[in-house]
Amino acid sequence: MSNQYIMPTLLYTSIIESLYLFYMFRHFQTSIDFGIAASPNGYWLQHVTGNIKSLRICPFGQVAILPLITLLIARNFVSCITPNIIQGALIIAFFLSLMNTNATVYLLPIFLIEYNL
Repeated sequence: MSNQYIMPTLLYTSIIESLYLFYMFRHFQTSIDFGIAASPNGYWLQHVTGNIKSLRICPFGQVAILPLITLLIARNFVSCITPNIIQGALIIAFFLSLMNTNATVYLLPIFLIEYNL
């Protein structure tokens, strides 16, 4: 397969992943709570728990996802963003998402797609 087909495919994948992450972390509201631990106290880390339909991501998660979204798009235009950098960013995202199981569940499709790229 030639490179002319690989780059647009990676760009399209990056755009779809970024739109998905933006929607899930900033707009998606649900009453399903995957939380296994209590929400931490404090404005930046506190998120809704229980059966209330709401956004399940804390303000920190809503802001912290933006660099990952930017990195996924930028890797198509900036040559110094290697697959190792993407992998490192996903590992960091995984460990940060462990504070909120909903965030971990929302990130699972991205982990699976990136693993298979």
